[in-house]
Amino acid sequence: MADPTDFEKMNKLPEGCRFFDVNELWYFPNRWAVRLLYPLPVSANAITLVALVMGLFAAAFYASSSETALIWGAIFLYGKLFLDNVDGPLARLRGEESRFGRFLDSFSDFVVSVLVYGAITFRMAQESSNPGFIWMLGLLALVSSLLQCSYWVYYYVSYTDWVGSYQKNRTDETVTEKDRRAVDSGELSEVVLFLQRFHNVVYGWQDALIAAMDRLSREAADYEVSEEHRKRWFADKTFLTRMGPLCVCTNTMALVILSLLNQLELFLVLVVFLGNGYLLVLQGWKVIEFKKSTAN
Repeated sequence: MADPTDFEKMNKLPEGCRFFDVNELWYFPNRWAVRLLYPLPVSANAITLVALVMGLFAAAFYASSSETALIWGAIFLYGKLFLDNVDGPLARLRGEESRFGRFLDSFSDFVVSVLVYGAITFRMAQESSNPGFIWMLGLLALVSSLLQCSYWVYYYVSYTDWVGSYQKNRTDETVTEKDRRAVDSGELSEVVLFLQRFHNVVYGWQDALIAAMDRLSREAADYEVSEEHRKRWFADKTFLTRMGPLCVCTNTMALVILSLLNQLELFLVLVVFLGNGYLLVLQGWKVIEFKKSTAN
């Protein structure tokens, strides 16, 4: 069994660099699960695959017409959410972090998101007198949730990059010559390269859009290329805490709760209007606060 002090390794950030993350409220028992799984012959990637399967089951229930479908859909979706926050800490604790695990996780998230949003939209369209509106709302909600998650990932990864604590994620995952050489030398497998390319196809446009918004925001904030400005822009813990609700974890938990309340349409409306509105207001606040802090 690992020394108790080793369990600190499951955190992406060192203690002095952490901030309050609302998403930990949804899966706080994950640390106990990691401790239980640590001595067992179960890999972190196997946990990711189980999470993917649970997400597929959730989508299947949401698409069905069973009276208890929403309950079971919510249960399996929460299982997916919970395990999503077990595989990473387990990999870090064991030193199993890898580019394969990073891309497998993003592959799983995308597939489950598309299928779950598609399933709940299909279910609602079957019951609606205006299915065209429901399909449009579902598509807007899916795209919105992906962009909101990419926003959260962009600034979170930028922060971990500034801290220097987690190097498996990049803000730009474009396949580089270095990546190709790593595959040629056997350091990385062809599967990793395939998953990376898949990631670029489905997430690349999102990452580019968020990066463009960030550039425009920095210009509006009179950002200068300096270590001090970089710290103020990417290491603002207040901002990092406030962007927590835009993470896929909060999005998923909202769907779990509203599924149990049989309020799927309300969930889609909240994602499109409340989620996007919050993102824009938060980014505006970030620009204003940065300008204030650098003017002093």
